[in-house]
Amino acid sequence: MDENKKHTMKIPMAVVYVCLLLIFSNPILSIIAILVAIPLFFKKISQNNIKTKISSDGEYKFISVEYTTNGENELASAPSRSDDNKEISEDDMFENNKPKKLDKKKKYLQIALNNDLNDAEQIISNIPTSERIIIEAGTPLIKRYGLEAIQRIRELSPSSYIVADSKVADLAGREVEMMSDAGASAITCLGVAPVETINIFLDKCEEYDVESMIDMMNVEDPIFLLKKLKRIPDVVIVHRGVDETNNKTAKMIPYYQIKQIKGNYNIMVSIAGGDSEKEIGSAIFNGANIVVLWKKFFQSDSAVKELTEGFLKIIK
Repeated sequence: MDENKKHTMKIPMAVVYVCLLLIFSNPILSIIAILVAIPLFFKKISQNNIKTKISSDGEYKFISVEYTTNGENELASAPSRSDDNKEISEDDMFENNKPKKLDKKKKYLQIALNNDLNDAEQIISNIPTSERIIIEAGTPLIKRYGLEAIQRIRELSPSSYIVADSKVADLAGREVEMMSDAGASAITCLGVAPVETINIFLDKCEEYDVESMIDMMNVEDPIFLLKKLKRIPDVVIVHRGVDETNNKTAKMIPYYQIKQIKGNYNIMVSIAGGDSEKEIGSAIFNGANIVVLWKKFFQSDSAVKELTEGFLKIIK
């Protein structure tokens, strides 16, 4: 029964009492009729529950008030673009705030936070807004703070795409579940892990709706490894380690692997291990979708914004 019909049925009752008031001249009966009629004109509406609603397109634009009138529950709400609405739970709030998947047509700057949460907070607060920025909860940060590292980054930057660089090596199912629940958008797994572990990792990432990244650090032939997997990851990371970089005889970043991988698979490739503008330029020139940086961002707070904007220009 719609709202208009419901109210039109109540008005005739009020009219009846008014008529009775006019018919009976007895003052006592008149007073009784008035007392009975007043509640029909002035209904007490008790607001007993206010709920936020979310429309099916994921936008928080819907406020509704659930109230009780004569024992009936009714719903008054602001207009919505869709009738398919649901109540927000904490999980819904995260899921609908969760950034979209990475776009293969775009180039991204990934800023790795490897020190402590104080530095992470300062860096995040100075990063300019851009959909092409990825924030990484680095391996040292996760080892130091555990899941709190990811949760804190999600609190500081609710709409950011966050990579949990957990470097899964075993117990993939449990790690993916934990990282996903903490707020990660993507999770990393080591390419040197057992194939069984990597396959479980990929399956669980699909199940928990997070993107999978395979770190090929110390993997001589990424193509050979990818051929052994049941499914391909969302991102392959071509990675020169920090210790390798700091070594006097540091090996070159294998940029040639970018084209090899993308020539065989329709996947994104990330480059980690180079911080100079020349190295970043070489990565993009060879077809990398993501470049990972960290050292230069642990400078003064005032330099973070300029650094970020400068690198975004390089990776257009």
